[in-house]
Amino acid sequence: MVSVRLLPLLLLLPGASVLAQSSRASPARNPTADESWTVPVRPGEQAAPRSNSAPDAAGAKASGAVDASRRNAASDAAGDKASGSVDATRRDSVPDESWASPPGEVVAPRRNSAPDDASWEDFPGATAVPTGKDAAALPKLPDVPPLVPVEDAVVGAPLQPVRRPVRQREPLKPINNLVSVLGARTVGQGGLAASFSLGFPTLSARLAYGVLPRVDALAGVDSLYGMMNELRLGGRWMVLDGGPRWSLGLVAEGSRAFFLRPASVELKGARYLSGRRNWNVQPGLVGSLRMNGPRAARLFLDVRYHLSLDTEPIQRTPLGGLPPAVVSGSAFPIRFGAEIPLSEKTSYSVTVGGDIRTRPEDADFMPVASVGIVTGL
Repeated sequence: MVSVRLLPLLLLLPGASVLAQSSRASPARNPTADESWTVPVRPGEQAAPRSNSAPDAAGAKASGAVDASRRNAASDAAGDKASGSVDATRRDSVPDESWASPPGEVVAPRRNSAPDDASWEDFPGATAVPTGKDAAALPKLPDVPPLVPVEDAVVGAPLQPVRRPVRQREPLKPINNLVSVLGARTVGQGGLAASFSLGFPTLSARLAYGVLPRVDALAGVDSLYGMMNELRLGGRWMVLDGGPRWSLGLVAEGSRAFFLRPASVELKGARYLSGRRNWNVQPGLVGSLRMNGPRAARLFLDVRYHLSLDTEPIQRTPLGGLPPAVVSGSAFPIRFGAEIPLSEKTSYSVTVGGDIRTRPEDADFMPVASVGIVTGL
């Protein structure tokens, strides 16, 4: 489809070509040479026609027609371009390449130039510090003594240890503790003392009362932690008195033992461990020796003979017949220990030893150990 604006241009084109051909075919009658090139023309000015040259009317008309047709075509093309899409115009436009140009020269600060303190101190939002009367009073620091220079020789010298005065220990006061229940020394007439010990195989409690200056009555209880309970009565006689250092005496005790289980059902029970039977008699010899010192321990040694009477004998030999009503046995208890004074009336005791037995149904040797306390009442 041809645009409406282009129709006049198409109609004028054949006539313009004919006029151009006629003008070229019939030149002027008296032509003169064109010497316009010899005349200098300033830039921006048009060369004036010479007076002797004849105007070419046909050429002027043909050139006017061509100029008119060109202007119409340019106007039509401008209209078409204006009516075109915006995208086509943008594609035909020259891109902006200003970003590719190198940046301008940046002036670097001199190396030794003084820094501009105001450029970085005056940041946005900074507050001015009040001065003079408006400034708040700062807290006063405590007075600090001036630093004293120290010589290098003093600093490098080794520190000598500070010697503290040695406190002299007060000498221990001597304790005149003569209260004894396990040894040979008696408590004296009218005196009363008690002891309690816990150990293996039995625990025991004793009570001593002074009947005479050298004779004490003894009473006590031994127990195999409930399996056997024994009530004891006896006496102690201090035969030799060596003063507070040593003493030697005789002691005898008799007891009645009560067993939790009968002998017929017991194999290695209370009778086997304690060595006791229904009735028991223990006479013996006891001695004491006090060591040197204000609180020296008082050693003791107790050696006895143990006679046991069994009223519930068991015939353990087949075809042995009926056993006798009472069967006796022998043993040798040995005890060694110490009574260590804590005060004038109280001391703690440590006892070790054992029983040497002769009965075939008992152990040959049974060790004994106990600790306890002794005090005067």
